[in-house]
Amino acid sequence: MTGTTRRIAVFLTCVAVASSAAAQDTDSNQDSNKNVERQADRVLRQRAAGSGRQTKAVQEQRRSVARGRGQADITEGFSQTVRLVPGGTFDLRNASGDVTITGGGRGEARIEAVKRVRDINTARARAAINQLRIEVVERGGNVEVRTISPRGPSRFTVNYTVVLPENANLILRSTSGNFHVQRMAGDELNADTISGNVNVRDVRSRMLELHTVMGNMQLHDVATQRALLTSMAGSMEFVGRLMRAGRYDFQTHGGNIRVVPSGDPGFDLEAMTVSGDVRSDFVLRMLAPQSEGPGARTLKVLRGRYGNAGAAVTATTFSGIIEIAKP
Repeated sequence: MTGTTRRIAVFLTCVAVASSAAAQDTDSNQDSNKNVERQADRVLRQRAAGSGRQTKAVQEQRRSVARGRGQADITEGFSQTVRLVPGGTFDLRNASGDVTITGGGRGEARIEAVKRVRDINTARARAAINQLRIEVVERGGNVEVRTISPRGPSRFTVNYTVVLPENANLILRSTSGNFHVQRMAGDELNADTISGNVNVRDVRSRMLELHTVMGNMQLHDVATQRALLTSMAGSMEFVGRLMRAGRYDFQTHGGNIRVVPSGDPGFDLEAMTVSGDVRSDFVLRMLAPQSEGPGARTLKVLRGRYGNAGAAVTATTFSGIIEIAKP
């Protein structure tokens, strides 16, 4: 074999060996890449499963709180008695929770309350119950009670049960909660709530002024010289004696109005509704439907007099039913 031939053979041998090695490296790299891809895919699936479990847990916690079954539900009692002079004013302002006022105390206001906090986080709930405070201040024989709300997202309520002298005046304010007032005979009762009901029973007062946005009102066994009841979406019922020269004004947009005068009433009545109806058990003069102007809806109006017409009763609703009923 000549030198040239030998060199060609060696070169071809080297090329063959190199090609074989390169092929082996390529196969090895492909296998390695496939292993990496499989591992990455497995990690992604594990992460996705974990994320899904976490999301479901958070959603379940939120649903639990929405149903009122949070992990932490903490309550704490409160009790205090303060002096309240005869004819003094009891002024209570609450954020969320029911308030019950009962007459029967002598020269003092006995205040009982239950504070409640709910949260999915126990530590946060404990911090909130500590921040949720009740401040009671006596000013010149009058009493002021204030609920101090906690910071943060915890849900809380404060339910009050209060016993007062019967002749105390009342001022009640609440964002969310019902008012219950019974056996009182003060000069004035003023109550205002956004999403609560107002229930008044066995009350004698010169003036009643009650307001709610989304709640109903029920007044039973009531005697007052002046009554103003207003609601946006609630219904109202007044069962009581109409005083001579008294003024009674009932206003609601989407609710019904029912007035049941007791005793031997005499009153002038003006009742108006747009899409509801007007009914009366008393014999009153019925007027023809009236229009507010061209293109306005027809009003249903009942305007008349019964008895000696000592009291003035006005009832107005947009879509509700007005009923003047006998006991």
